[in-house]
Amino acid sequence: MNEDIDEILANILAKEPLTDEEKQHLQAWSNISSKNEKTKKFIQALTRQKKVLNKHQKKEIVFTRIKKEIYQKKKKRIIYWSSFAASIILLIGIFLVFQQAIFYKEEFSPTPMYASNLSFQPSAELILPDGEKRFLSREKATVVIADSNRAMRTDKQTLFVESNNLIPREPQYYTINIPLGAEYNIILPDGTKIYLNAGSSLKYPDQFIGEKREVSLIGEGYFEVASDSLHPFVVHVADMSIQVLGTSFNINAYPEEEWVKTTLVEGSVKALCGNHNFIMKPNTQVAYNKETQKVEYFPVNIQQYTSWKDGYYDFEDMPLRVLMQIFSRWYNIKLEFAKPELKELKFSGRLKRYDDLHSLFKMLEYTRDIKFIIEKDRIIIQSK
Repeated sequence: MNEDIDEILANILAKEPLTDEEKQHLQAWSNISSKNEKTKKFIQALTRQKKVLNKHQKKEIVFTRIKKEIYQKKKKRIIYWSSFAASIILLIGIFLVFQQAIFYKEEFSPTPMYASNLSFQPSAELILPDGEKRFLSREKATVVIADSNRAMRTDKQTLFVESNNLIPREPQYYTINIPLGAEYNIILPDGTKIYLNAGSSLKYPDQFIGEKREVSLIGEGYFEVASDSLHPFVVHVADMSIQVLGTSFNINAYPEEEWVKTTLVEGSVKALCGNHNFIMKPNTQVAYNKETQKVEYFPVNIQQYTSWKDGYYDFEDMPLRVLMQIFSRWYNIKLEFAKPELKELKFSGRLKRYDDLHSLFKMLEYTRDIKFIIEKDRIIIQSK
């Protein structure tokens, strides 16, 4: 029945005439509950807007219209998705989940883990050369370290590292750890800015000396490297290194992931992977398999690998296992699949990083034959 209703609502949205049988079906469905009646009226309201949506318009236009309508009714973060088939029917199905989450949110009683209030992120941790640990403020401007050689301060979720280069000395190394469910930025002495994702770690010197500017990364970071043609910037990660002069790129190198992925946004990058060397071009990616040492180089849609730093995730035909790994780190939750085949279900769409997790799960349950079960300290993904 849901598939029939989805198609009827899609026809309404596209201003396609309904048959008498479809009209009767729609009326019977809307009489079942007040929710269905509101859904029907909401769809009909969209068709009265100035700009008529054609049934064959691109899915991005449909997303924009639906998102705009919902935001005007409720100032609430929304997760919006597309199906990997990009069908209008599934788009309408997704839309139904959105509006039901808006108008009937009182039906949900999420646990703290399920709701995942990301406005209270855990603090990033700075490890000093002697092993001392200091926690970094997300909002308040604070001085972490200040002496004649260096200064480190925080402001608006960013650690600023400043160095006195007039005094020759050996650099000291610091490590910044980003916990699950958090993110943090760092600006190094040369002006390079690094966005660090949840569950990541960066080891860096308080001063760059010598021929190279070198740091080490575990996890994921987006780099905006300050230009310096005489001193290449080198990122060491797993069994490979990335060397640049001045550019923007993303590295994904979590220990639990099989592949290390380097995605170039602009400029030029040399990727050194064992015996393989690649001079990367913008909009390409080098993927290195840590177990087999296999290396792949190919063009990509960079938004799928860099959008996290701008506050959302953009993905296309992504297996559910990969998607859930991302959410596990960001929402700091444990996930378990009841059946292995569920891991390979594919999803495409865009997710705001600060959206409520319960809305995401409800949407996933609607668009696929899966359900999320809360059991103590974990969430189990099952077939319906």
